[in-house]
Parts: sequence; C-alpha cells; structure tokens
Amino acid sequence: MVVKAWRIWGLGAIGVAIVALLAMIAFALLGDDGGTSVDSVPISKTATPGPSPTATAAPRVTDPEDFGEFADFVAGAAAEQDTAFFAGRVRGTTYTCSEADLYGEGIYDRKSVCQEVGQRLEVVMQCTWASECGLSQPEALVTAIESYFASALPEENDEYGTGAVRLYAIGVTQWTDPERAYKAAILTAITGRRGGGASKGARTVRAIFFQYVEGRWVIRGMERADVLAEELLSPDTAPFADWERY
Repeated sequence: MVVKAWRIWGLGAIGVAIVALLAMIAFALLGDDGGTSVDSVPISKTATPGPSPTATAAPRVTDPEDFGEFADFVAGAAAEQDTAFFAGRVRGTTYTCSEADLYGEGIYDRKSVCQEVGQRLEVVMQCTWASECGLSQPEALVTAIESYFASALPEENDEYGTGAVRLYAIGVTQWTDPERAYKAAILTAITGRRGGGASKGARTVRAIFFQYVEGRWVIRGMERADVLAEELLSPDTAPFADWERY
C-alpha cells in the first residue's frame, strides 16, 4: 500500500511539473521580451485600407452672362480704382498679318504690330472717336487703362458729375462683323491736360469692349474720346446700340 501511494504521489508531482513547464514556455512566448503582449493588436500587412475621402473640385466661378448684371462689377471696380480688375480681363484675339498690314498708317495702325507677312499675333482693338481703329498688343491696352485712371481728377466737377473714373453707361458696338459685336462699358472722368504751363481738366471717355467667353467677360479693345467726348455720353450721338444710362 505504501508503494502504491508513493507511485500515485510521484505521478501527480510529475504532472504538476509538466504543467508548470508549459506555463513558463507560454509566458516566454507571450511576454514583453520580443513577443506580442496581450495589450497589443497585430496589424495585418495585407489588410485592405478603407476608402479615402473623395476630393471635391472647387466650383468654377463664372460671371453673370447678362451684361447688365456684370456692369455692377465694372462700376465697383471703377469706383475703387481697381485697375487690376480690368488688366486681368484683357485678352487678345489671334490675327494673321497680311502684306497690306505692313503699310498701315495712323497711331493705332497694324504696321506697329505686324513685322512680316504671315506673322500670327494676339491683338486687341484700340479706337479713337471720330477717327479710326487699329490693332495693338494687349499690354498696350493694359497700360492705356491704367494711365486713364492715373490721370483722373476726382476733385473736379462738371455737368456730368465728379471727375473720378466711373461707369456712366453701357451699350453694344455696331460693327458689321458679327465677331466684333462687343458690349461696351462707357467710363468717363475729368482728366488732366497740360497746356499753357498749367494743368487743365477736361471731360473724357473710355468705352471698354467686352465679350463673353466661356463664362467670363474679357476685354477685346477700347475706344478713347478726348475730343467730343460728350457725344459718347448721349444716346442720340453715341456710336452704340442699346445705349443705357447706368
């Protein structure tokens, strides 16, 4: 009986030792020494990432197609002397020089921009009231617009109002070429002139030609009136259809 009891006790001790050994092995595998702790969550390298937020394109800002509505923006830019508003909208049209262009005459003639037959240029129109029209580089038109604002005398007044540059009326050009059926923003100001050793102010006009292109009003040219400018300020004498006082 004593032998049997000893054998039973011996087998029980061996079982306990085996269980203890297995526990030590498990602890070594799952412990902090290079293993994976019970607090960590393994991340699969083959896991499929979730969908990323879809980028939304910013909506394109367009000008109102109705020129009467857009005129409010022109008037605001003129009142704030925001020449960048106008400069940023000057866009030339492609023109191919011909042989006749090389013999042009006048202050805005094509000879000033055409150097050879077949030359292709980006040009804008510049016209003088009661005179003629011609072609020039877009940069020249930008300079002309900036110079007009710089020459205004806002402290002066006459029967048409203040001397500051402002939008006075709108209209439509009446050229026979349908591609040049532009909208006109008729700006006016009292600008300085030099004569007799003193600065003299006179009422002048700049009619800026706009065309609606792909959702934006761009500037294609301008008509200047330093003489007889008042004629552009009346629907009876202005060279524009649908003349409307702003």
